[in-house]
Amino acid sequence: MTLTRTALEGLARRVAESGLVAATPADLNVLAETAQVVGLNPVLAEVLVDPSEPLVARERAFSVITCAVSGPVRSGVALAA
Repeated sequence: MTLTRTALEGLARRVAESGLVAATPADLNVLAETAQVVGLNPVLAEVLVDPSEPLVARERAFSVITCAVSGPVRSGVALAA
């Protein structure tokens, strides 16, 4: 699956408006896979997709990952996950 600028912005908007519950497991998996593609620590991806982790930890992982992948995605590079 590919994370495009539009998909990332849509996901970020939904999460900003409604919290992490607005993201589907598939959305989070794509974001986690993209995080690994750009070389982020795999623990961030694991925390993001694990519903047993505290919500605040998952939200922080979402924030860090989204910030890190937004540069490559915004520059027009569609990242395949």
